Order: sequence, then C-alpha cells, then structure tokens
Amino acid sequence: MHKVLVVGDRLFMKFPDFSYLEKRAVEADARIVLTKGMSHEQIRDEVREAAAIIVIGHPITRDMIENAPGLKLIMTLSVGYDVVDVAAATERGIIVSNSPTYCSSEVAEHALTLVLTLSRKIQELIPHVRDGGWDYKQTKPIHAFTTRKLGIIGLGRIGRQSAQKAAAFGMEVAAYDPYVDDDIFERLGVERFYDLEPMLAACDAITIHAPLTDETYHLIDDAALAAMPRHAVLVNTARGAIVDRPSLERALKSNAIAAAGIDVLEVEPPTGEEELLHMPNAIVTPHIAWYSEESHRQNEVLGMDELVRVLRGQRPRYVVNPQIFSRR
Repeated sequence: MHKVLVVGDRLFMKFPDFSYLEKRAVEADARIVLTKGMSHEQIRDEVREAAAIIVIGHPITRDMIENAPGLKLIMTLSVGYDVVDVAAATERGIIVSNSPTYCSSEVAEHALTLVLTLSRKIQELIPHVRDGGWDYKQTKPIHAFTTRKLGIIGLGRIGRQSAQKAAAFGMEVAAYDPYVDDDIFERLGVERFYDLEPMLAACDAITIHAPLTDETYHLIDDAALAAMPRHAVLVNTARGAIVDRPSLERALKSNAIAAAGIDVLEVEPPTGEEELLHMPNAIVTPHIAWYSEESHRQNEVLGMDELVRVLRGQRPRYVVNPQIFSRR
C-alpha cells in the first residue's frame, strides 16, 4: 500500500479526527501514517518510504525530499505552501499541490470584518461601555465607508473577493499586485497601483492577501508603515511574516497608524511576550480567518480528492509547480 505521511502540529489541531482521511486513502490503495509527537529527524526517517505527504505548517525541507525516493506528492491543506521547498520538489519531479479555493470567501469576510470593526472603532467602544461610558464622542472622528478607500495587497482569489465585498459597502478599492493582468483590475473596477508605497499613502485601510515569498517577507516594515496616513488601519490575514511585527508595534505605539487587525503571526502560537497582544489599538485573532464549518469540511475533501487523483496516476487540479509536467 502507498504510505501517506500526515505532518504538522497545526494539521493535528485542525483535524483531530482522521477517519475521513483514512477512508478516502483506501480509494488509492494507501494508508495514513500520523507523525504527531515526532521530531523532525523522526519524520525524516518516516518519509523514506512515503508516496505522499499531507502537511500544514511543518517545514518540508530539501533533505526530507531527497530522502524520499518514492515520493510523488506533497499536499498542503492550506492556501499557502511556503513551508515546502518547492525548488527541491521540482528538481525531483514531485508534485506540490495546495488548497487554494476552500476558504476564499471566509478569509475575505474576516479581513473585511476587521477593516469595518477598526474603522468604526468598535475595539475602543467595547471597553468604554463596559466601564460605564455612553458617549459617541469617545471615538470621533468616524467616517462613512462611502468616503473611504481600501487598498489590497495581492489580487488573487481572496483579494478579488475582498474587492467585491468592499465595493458592496460603497468603498473605493485599489490594489497592488505586479503579477496580475490589467484586465482583472478593469473587470473588478479596482484602481491599479504599480508601486506599493503610493497605494499605501492613498488608502484609508490596507488588507494583505499575498503569499509569503522572499519578495513579500517583511514587506510591511517601518518605511511602508510610515507611508500610510495616520488615520489608516492595517489588516493581515495572509502570512505573519509579511508584516514585521516590531515595526508594526512601533507604529501603533507612536500613532503612526491608527489601528491593526492581525490574524496571523510570524511565530504561532504567540509566546505571550508580543506587545501587539495587549495594545488597545490592535485586534489579534487566532489564525481563524479560514474557518467556517463548511470550509473546514471542504478543506479535507478537496485535499483527499487531490491525493487520490495523484496516487491513481492522474493530474491534480491545483499544481504549484506545473513545469514538472512539461519537463516530463
């Protein structure tokens, strides 16, 4: 039988019950092997005989990939695949597949919820009322959404849904994405910025929907935050390392920007020492933007659909490194 290795603490948190995965694996003459509690070295030993890896969060490194002669698929049950050494997999002709569609609407909704909450200053009103206050002037000024402009970093599936949802609230929408064609911007009615800093300066709220790459690592740093208006809010539901957390904490403490809504951190779970967790002008949620009961179910269904297809010798629907097919 094909050996399918399940890897990553976040995956075990997300899916405590593996009965569905085990049932679907039988369709491809495969068995699920759980690595919960194993060290990286133990996982590296287990991967030697694996035909596939299902992963969230745990690094799938070059040494692991080169130690697995029979490996056919690395399947990330997440939109992002930054934990996988895609170059090493591509050199070996191993398919890297992700789950890009299972939670697009949920992430866009969570991001926009944070934008709206921060713009209406709900995070300030809740403690105000709890402490006995009842004064609308507590949060002046608040502006109508129809006068606000939302800037989107990354106009992929989630970014496009965010644009449509923001437009429904009457917001102007702009975006920065050097990898998307002009016709997508035109179709969505989104103003295009070819450089990041001018968009940061022009928008009242920024939401990040880009993948984590060498190019986007700490993309939002001191200089980027300094380009934003002082009344602006920043939302990140993409990857924690896109925002340099110390830079963001400095900007929030000095009121260089008004507020931030953060669903992802560079280190998860947080250590508890992050100032961001205790700042009155920040909302931090526990990497939950992806979640609904429906998206949770769809995640495992789509992931196992891909696994079964590959182990049966078929092409998966979502391929991170499609060049391996042309090379073959």
